[in-house]
Amino acid sequence: MTMVGLQFELGAPLALWGLAAALPITLLHLYFRRRKRVLVPFVPLLAESRGPVRREARFKRLRDATALFARLLGLAAAVFALGGLRPVEAHRVHADVFLVIDADVTTAAREEAGVLRLGRGLALAQDWVRSIDRTGERGERLEVPVSVFLAEATPRLLLAPTKDRALALRTLGQLPAPAPSSTDLGAALGMALDAAARSEKAEIVLLTSRAFAAPRELPAGVRLTVQGMGTTRENQGIVGFVVERLRDEPAYRVRLAVRNDAATKRERTLRIQIGDEVVDEKTAQLEPGPAIDVELQVPAPREGTWLTCSLPGNDRFPADDRVDAWLSPLPRPSVLVVHGGAVRPYTSAVLAALAAEGSLDEERSGFVSARNFAKAAARDVTIVDGVAVPAGTLRPGAYVFIGPLAGRLPFETSRAVKSPLIWRTEANHPLMRDLDFRRAFVVQGQAVRGPGMRSLAFAEGLPVIAEGERDGVRYVVMGLDPQGSALPAQAAWPRFLRNAILRLAVAPVAPLKPFYHSGDVLRPLTSLPGGPDANVAWEGPVADAVLRPQWRGQRSARIDPGVVAWHVPPGASGRCAITTGEGDNGWTGHTGLFDGDAERTIVPARPAGQAPGDGVVHTETGTAWRRGLIAAALLLLLLDLALTFHRRKPKR
Repeated sequence: MTMVGLQFELGAPLALWGLAAALPITLLHLYFRRRKRVLVPFVPLLAESRGPVRREARFKRLRDATALFARLLGLAAAVFALGGLRPVEAHRVHADVFLVIDADVTTAAREEAGVLRLGRGLALAQDWVRSIDRTGERGERLEVPVSVFLAEATPRLLLAPTKDRALALRTLGQLPAPAPSSTDLGAALGMALDAAARSEKAEIVLLTSRAFAAPRELPAGVRLTVQGMGTTRENQGIVGFVVERLRDEPAYRVRLAVRNDAATKRERTLRIQIGDEVVDEKTAQLEPGPAIDVELQVPAPREGTWLTCSLPGNDRFPADDRVDAWLSPLPRPSVLVVHGGAVRPYTSAVLAALAAEGSLDEERSGFVSARNFAKAAARDVTIVDGVAVPAGTLRPGAYVFIGPLAGRLPFETSRAVKSPLIWRTEANHPLMRDLDFRRAFVVQGQAVRGPGMRSLAFAEGLPVIAEGERDGVRYVVMGLDPQGSALPAQAAWPRFLRNAILRLAVAPVAPLKPFYHSGDVLRPLTSLPGGPDANVAWEGPVADAVLRPQWRGQRSARIDPGVVAWHVPPGASGRCAITTGEGDNGWTGHTGLFDGDAERTIVPARPAGQAPGDGVVHTETGTAWRRGLIAAALLLLLLDLALTFHRRKPKR
């Protein structure tokens, strides 16, 4: 039927038989209106009774007619409500169905009974498939095509449009693994929208637990329904990870961000392992919501080893409970000592102690007299031990100058210090941290000055220890002379010399960082050992050998020479081995891969969804029409009762 330019339809036409009740309602109305005027019960149906005309007679007839009209109209409204009268546009049973399932890494969270969240989503998708084919409102059997899209890092069509329900259920029953990282949900929805736009009517059902901003405008005839597929939020995980090599100490600084997604406070233990040894365990009280930062310092190993940070125990999402990083041994700089004929014993003792603790490359280190300095090979750090180097032999590099100071220097010497007791130092500077020279008796010393110099310690108000750089020469200068003093017997002296060497050293660094984030470019920091030309460095990276990284999860990739950049794939995590070359030219290095996303959470953004029940589907528009007709029927019935009550009200 068509009314006011709109086409309407009835879901249950048999309900129109209810309009037959209008006849007995009319007869009863006339019967009760006439039965007090005549003795013969059937005559009032044929003619009006005669009698005197009263002033309110016309009003009574209008009131009675209005009551009868309201009663009949209310009956019609109730009948059409039961029959499901609604505009044709509100009927969506025939819409093609497009299912979009989010396979984000968070769907690896385990719900109740140990079911993966993705498994729960696929079961919900199966319920949707079962609810599509059913009996229509006219009693006909309805069959519509269904399509399935899977949102992964790259979305894909899991099931092309089909009316084969067995095939659809079988496809959804074959559980794919959750994606190893975050998925592109917008791209998957875009694919579904492109396909739905080609249908006359379409319904897209998006199954996800993440927050998602649905598009404001949809193609004509397309309806979008977003439903949740998970409920659990019981998870504590590592969402941030930083490993830094300390410049002036043989150690690494580790910073972790740990977050609790549960609704209430949880207590978790943070375990730190170097190799197989547990070096620290911290118990943290985790409030729900914001992440807390944990910072610690771990010593650099003598040999390379793994650092593992983990949250032992069980929660619903173990993917963020462990991270790994490779700790390379700190570079051991080589040292050349320039002396005046013989190395002073306290200088030799300090270098021997540094070599014993592994902070010095003893094989490449050595000693040379000042007159032969020009012939000596360059080292990472040169110590000028109280002598004057010949003019023109001071090459760019790193130097430690120890008093007495003489010859051509990259700084200037001032007057002699007669009472060289150090009372004031720059205590926060890495060279002077935790050093106390106040008890060291020194016979002589010299103050220093010069452009680009930073003073670090003072005697008689003048700088006697400083660092600086001039004409390519980076230096640390000790203006005090250890000869004939108590300085070598103090613990501050060897620690100062050690700090100066490590601060100035330009030693080879590890080819790989301790770990790489997902999406980082894996670019070696130096030329890789092995390969056809070990001196060719990576630039962009142009490889001097083929890299074959492999990480936990039995996934591998190959980086061929000429590749501009290789990005760590999404989801790559755990320990990674990098191999280059083969046979005797082969080399294997280690690093960690971390797929950390501070925004990633398993907290569901919406309650768990539910597929439509069996039977006829009433859309929101159809339901609104039904409610409106029922409301109209009730209002008309109330009007009829009010008019009837007023007619029977006794006269005063």
